[in-house]
Amino acid sequence: MPAADAQEWTFPKPKKTRRRPPPPPAPQRTSPAMSASAIRAEHLSAKRDWASSPCCTSLRALVASHGPVLSPVTSAVCLGLGTFDPHDGSCESKRRTHRQFIAFLTMVEELEKLAGTKIECIFQEPLFTDAERTFLTGMGYRVVDHPVACRAVTADSLLYGVHLYRELYEEALRAALPAVFVGTDWDTWDGVLLEREAVQGVRRMHERYERFAFPEDGITFSSTSVYWRPRGALASSKGGGEEHGRAENELVDRLDKVGLNA
Repeated sequence: MPAADAQEWTFPKPKKTRRRPPPPPAPQRTSPAMSASAIRAEHLSAKRDWASSPCCTSLRALVASHGPVLSPVTSAVCLGLGTFDPHDGSCESKRRTHRQFIAFLTMVEELEKLAGTKIECIFQEPLFTDAERTFLTGMGYRVVDHPVACRAVTADSLLYGVHLYRELYEEALRAALPAVFVGTDWDTWDGVLLEREAVQGVRRMHERYERFAFPEDGITFSSTSVYWRPRGALASSKGGGEEHGRAENELVDRLDKVGLNA
């Protein structure tokens, strides 16, 4: 009886796995790849438009007015900028990348005025093509692969990463909290995070640093803030160990003075 035989068949269920699904294949290019000279031409055009924008004026004023009383910067790290040459040739994607790039350079220019010296700029973006790398290195900047830039962040750095994944923020902030951080603010993360220990570097900067809203430019810098460490404040990504140690030493000194620590 075929019907009865069919009912007796059993089918094994696939075992559950903790492995992440494989990453989606890279999108197929639908427009010709750009040359370094073509990218530079678009950059110069975008730079002219940016120079007269309210965002540019406000950003320069922010750095120039607050920088003298906040921590100095000696290096600049830019993470996850995006590509100047999207696979589909999207004008909006290009515009967003160029605006974020030029805003970063604007901050560096103002910080160099305060420092009185050149500031090394490091870029890390997995989507960069060879032509994009040539464009950036031709401007005197350093382009590296992951995780070199994340490990280059120091207590004297500008860390610039607009709209990045949580994991990249955590990696970049692991060794040290930078002098200046530009990225998604803690209020935004606090509203969506389920893990209390996630992006705690951003939380600590939110608690200890001066905070400024990044000047608006459409949605290019939405939910983005500038966190800037006060001049003379201790820099740490380890949850305040230095502050605790200093307070303990001060207490011991006071006890010694009154003879209670003999």
